[in-house]
Amino acid sequence: MRAGTERAALLGAAAAVIGLALVVGCSAPVEGHPQENRAQAAEYAAEVTSSMAAASSSQKAADELAALEAECALFLTRAGDTIDSYNAFIDAANTDAADAGAKAAQAVGALRSAADRAEEAGPALPPDLAGLFVDYAATYRDLASAVESGERGDYLNTLAGRGDELRDSIRAACPTS
Repeated sequence: MRAGTERAALLGAAAAVIGLALVVGCSAPVEGHPQENRAQAAEYAAEVTSSMAAASSSQKAADELAALEAECALFLTRAGDTIDSYNAFIDAANTDAADAGAKAAQAVGALRSAADRAEEAGPALPPDLAGLFVDYAATYRDLASAVESGERGDYLNTLAGRGDELRDSIRAACPTS
């Protein structure tokens, strides 16, 4: 035990001597006059500006993506509601239900409202997605007019099928979060 204590004391003393030598050796004054390095300062300022611009651009891109994701989610939710209204009309029409006329009016309103919302969203969207929204709006307006005029059968099925295809294309083109 005594040898261990002596060894620890010896190591501690050696470390103190080395530390003192470093302090004494590094405490001499530095000669000369400080001068600014304009080239380095300009380079640093340019790096800071570039970094800030990149961060700002990155934040803008993230904000745009978040807005696009929100618009797509809202569209898909509303599209589901519109389809529910249209399907309620189809069910009523297929069974000659007494409320088929009321269901038709609700479907027409829902289809036109969906078309209006799709058109309103279009200008803020990327061009390929905006084009799909415009086509969706036109198809749903045609479908609303067909329901309102009393069309039945294949014509409605064709328009509804086209609306479904467009909705699926929009879903595929939308970013996912």
